[in-house]
Amino acid sequence: MTKEIDGSDSSATTIAALARAVAAPFTPDAAGLGQAKLLLLDSIGCALAALDDAIARSVVEIANDSGPCPIIGSPKKTGVLDAVLANGTLLRVLDLNDYMIAEWNGEPETGGHPSDNIPVALALGAARKKSGAEILAAIVAGYDVYARLQRLMDRAGGWDTVTVSGIAAPAIAGRLMGLDAHTLAHALALGAARAATPNIVRGGDISAAKSIANALVAQSGVQAALLAEQGVTGPLAILDDPRGLAHLFAGGSKDTLGLALDGSAILRAHVKLYPCVNTAQSAVAAAIRLHPAIKTDIARIERIDVTMPDYRVIRRHQDDEGRKDPKTREAADHSFPFLIAVALIDGRLGPKQFDHERWNDPLIRSLMAKIALKRDATLNRGAAAGYICAMRIAVTGGREHAAQEHHPPARLDESAVIDKFHAVAESVPQSQRERIIERVMDFDKAPSTAALDAAIATRKRDP
Repeated sequence: MTKEIDGSDSSATTIAALARAVAAPFTPDAAGLGQAKLLLLDSIGCALAALDDAIARSVVEIANDSGPCPIIGSPKKTGVLDAVLANGTLLRVLDLNDYMIAEWNGEPETGGHPSDNIPVALALGAARKKSGAEILAAIVAGYDVYARLQRLMDRAGGWDTVTVSGIAAPAIAGRLMGLDAHTLAHALALGAARAATPNIVRGGDISAAKSIANALVAQSGVQAALLAEQGVTGPLAILDDPRGLAHLFAGGSKDTLGLALDGSAILRAHVKLYPCVNTAQSAVAAAIRLHPAIKTDIARIERIDVTMPDYRVIRRHQDDEGRKDPKTREAADHSFPFLIAVALIDGRLGPKQFDHERWNDPLIRSLMAKIALKRDATLNRGAAAGYICAMRIAVTGGREHAAQEHHPPARLDESAVIDKFHAVAESVPQSQRERIIERVMDFDKAPSTAALDAAIATRKRDP
């Protein structure tokens, strides 16, 4: 049973211990800084890829026109809170940003998208005139906090992974604001009090709430830090008291939250190749690999067997009825049948594959109906560090085509991240893309965000 903590003993709370860890001096090593720059570049690319997305445009439209913070891909500058919401939505809306793999009973489990909170660091960095090195350090620290909280949540439970950002976002903001441990504890408590997000945002008939869920929580978390800076207090026992969120973070010892930051979490982040749920990355890769062999035989395909490991997360994703027959863009990028069918037909998967509600296209739907999703525990060992997919396609006349793919790769590769950046941000002039890459890769030496802000804030064609 969770022990109730006396609210007057604030130093004994889990929130206070976490705040002390976050507020303590911390300098990432070279590996952590390098990873942070690559993930920052990838995040900017994901946002630039979403400039024409209807949901993202709606969120950017309501942002105020006054403030110190850039909106990625727009000449508009806005305030801190609007920047967190707008850039957070741009980054997340295509489901193309990074992901982490957690663990549950010795098998892979989804671990969320910690780059969702990079807009917090960019906004506070611009508003508080911080250096690139300080912003990168805050990003690395935020990954540690995010991953620790994720490990304590049950991903198959009733609460969505973005809940942790109600604590991770004010942690990032608080570091850049220079909050002391006491004030930061109240910021984290205030953020946590408004963070709980139900899993329905990512299940069933998935709505646009999936795309903005983390941005809304992060925005609220930053607001919590700003309020705490002004002396507003929060319920410091919120992670310990049964009347708080103790039940949401009951998957292990909360003592881990108070350990010194070490910068290790960011090294476990992976970059997506395709704009879809992370458990489908291997399936999409297998379909693309098989496209050249079957592109002239689409009409003669009789059956597509798709076999994945027998993990809890795979069972959850395969069996979700809303994902089997998607009705929205948000459900389509989580639908194994749609993603496999469109990748087989087109030989690629990018944002354009979702245009014109392709999940309703008769050819796509006929191919989706031929897909049999399976699980095989013998694949579990081969996918210990990620997700594996074996695909076998039977064509009229007895011919078969087979492929097997495994994702994610073992490490984040700089050239692969840069290649992806150019590919997903192709609507942005190449000269601007090159400037962004240069500014990001030198960001640890930048005295402020000014040069990067200028590079990411406009969208103009080369003459």
